[in-house]
Amino acid sequence: MEHHRNSFSWVEQGAGRPVVFLHPIVGTRHYWDPQLAGLSDQFRCIALDAPGYGGQPSESLTPTELGTRVIEFFDALEVPLADLVGLSLGAMHALYALGVAPERIGRVVLADTSLAFGANPIEWLTEWLAPIDGGGSPVDLAAAAIDAIVADPLVDDVRSKLVTAFGQVTESALRHASSTIAHHDASAIVPSIPNPCLVVCGEHDEETPLSYSEALAEALPRGELAVIRGAGHLSSIEHPESFNEIVRNFLA
Repeated sequence: MEHHRNSFSWVEQGAGRPVVFLHPIVGTRHYWDPQLAGLSDQFRCIALDAPGYGGQPSESLTPTELGTRVIEFFDALEVPLADLVGLSLGAMHALYALGVAPERIGRVVLADTSLAFGANPIEWLTEWLAPIDGGGSPVDLAAAAIDAIVADPLVDDVRSKLVTAFGQVTESALRHASSTIAHHDASAIVPSIPNPCLVVCGEHDEETPLSYSEALAEALPRGELAVIRGAGHLSSIEHPESFNEIVRNFLA
């Protein structure tokens, strides 16, 4: 079911313990449709749009503000406690939320992410945003960007929906999200996170390689690591059954 309230857009399915899903830069709330379909028999699955996605206002927010926004979403739902599942950009937002109010969060899945950004931020932003800086729009980089970060080609209808959704993201939202990724550094937050955290990584993820996930899991006081065989950076949509099983077992 679709919902729009204040500055939030989300979709939810199921009943039970609430689990909030936070999407990657190339997704929207509907990125998580395979998880809502696969896990809503046991959980209240809630997929939230990032700032500037889903028709919401685009804002340049600090990590603390991004984390606070997640907690404010809990408040909007009148949910005192929820689990979090984030992938890439979404996992960064989850880490920032843990830095703001860990007591409002239960168990956390951090997929295809890192302790800190692992490349030169200026060089990465220049290359990543080149189509936009050249006068294009997000739709001009959507297909190539998605194809470049998966291990094997996505099923046609899945790829088409993902490309279409990402192509509708505004330029300002894309720039703000890209800046968040390029300047990501949770090294001051992670050592004091008290929550149980599962770090998930696609075996063939070249954006945030396994070594990044290993370092993050080791730095987390209650961190665990799981690897999804055959997956790239978008592990939850490349191998949804495996991802869902891992998440279900961890959250149960």
